[in-house]
Amino acid sequence: MALPLTRGVRPRRMRRALAVASASTIVVATLLLGPSAQGAPARRAHVRVIAPGIALTTLVDRRVALRAYVLWIDPSQGGSIGVALAGGHLGALERTSEMARDAGAIAAVNGDFGSLSHRPSHPFVLDGDLVQTTPVNGAVFSISDDGSMRIGVPAQTVSVTDGDTGETHPIASWNHGPPAPGELAAYTAAGGTIDAPRPYTCSARLLPSGPPAATPDGTERAYMVDQAGCFSGRMAPGDGVVLSAVPATDDATMIRSLSAGESMTLDWSLGWPGIEDAIGGSNVLVSGGKLALGPCSGAICAHNPRTGIGLTADGRIVLVVVDGRQNGAAGMTLPQFAAFMLQLGVESAMNLDGGGSSTMVIKGGVANSPSDGFERSVTNAIVVRSRG
Repeated sequence: MALPLTRGVRPRRMRRALAVASASTIVVATLLLGPSAQGAPARRAHVRVIAPGIALTTLVDRRVALRAYVLWIDPSQGGSIGVALAGGHLGALERTSEMARDAGAIAAVNGDFGSLSHRPSHPFVLDGDLVQTTPVNGAVFSISDDGSMRIGVPAQTVSVTDGDTGETHPIASWNHGPPAPGELAAYTAAGGTIDAPRPYTCSARLLPSGPPAATPDGTERAYMVDQAGCFSGRMAPGDGVVLSAVPATDDATMIRSLSAGESMTLDWSLGWPGIEDAIGGSNVLVSGGKLALGPCSGAICAHNPRTGIGLTADGRIVLVVVDGRQNGAAGMTLPQFAAFMLQLGVESAMNLDGGGSSTMVIKGGVANSPSDGFERSVTNAIVVRSRG
């Protein structure tokens, strides 16, 4: 059955638009809009080509107060995806459209939930650099250096190996709080002002001496000790990493034993090799082509505006925003959103921050209707680029 297309999609581009937007979107639209949708202004589907390999399907059904935006990205046709961090460091806020502009992106959606200190709630990786680990271990979307993408629950591990002794020491936190007795904490410039090295600690500054390299389950990089000791002031990370420990602990003794010029190796992993970008979310919705949410209760499971990301078996990415909390747009419950993502034909999917944060930006403009009535400032985003 042919779906009605609103004006703006030229006939000569229609075949190309539908190919990128996927037959799965058409199936879902047919299910939602019903066979009487032809010519009915209250029920419509609109497909728009944004750029080569990138197409947007807008689904509207006033009967069920639905307004959804499905952005399809096909890397084989020129689309690509990455992540952005507000201000380039933890503790900052920006609108999704600003992060898209700064990243040279043609489209974007809001990303992970933000904390009260304006940081992503989950592990975050940007351009091959670990930005933070967190004690919250929810769903994560990642892109590896070979272009492979995954959605799942990571296994966060970070460690440092002394090149002289061969001893490996776990790092308890990366840009996420001070060290507790018996722990090593790590800091980089990405910590901004909310996670800088603490005064009155024993600290070592490591400077990179080689490029990052993928390991079977993570990333490693060679470093050289620049300075080590116990100081009353804060040791600035500069272009490297500062390791800190509470004085009079075994970890402090290890730091004090380091000498300038000594080689060290840092290893970090979320469970997948060579991660270039990673961003978190609250729940895995679909895994292995099947619903994965399980029982759901609490405010997050009620009707809300939604943002999510999904991956298809043939390598495409689906970014979805559903409007809510307004006339003509009721939002979705989390189980409904999981079912919606599955109907789109994804192999895996996860939930991102929703509510007033739910925003889809296309070519610099906000395509959806955020429930706050304006574009909210957030801590991070998923950005879409085009080679075309």
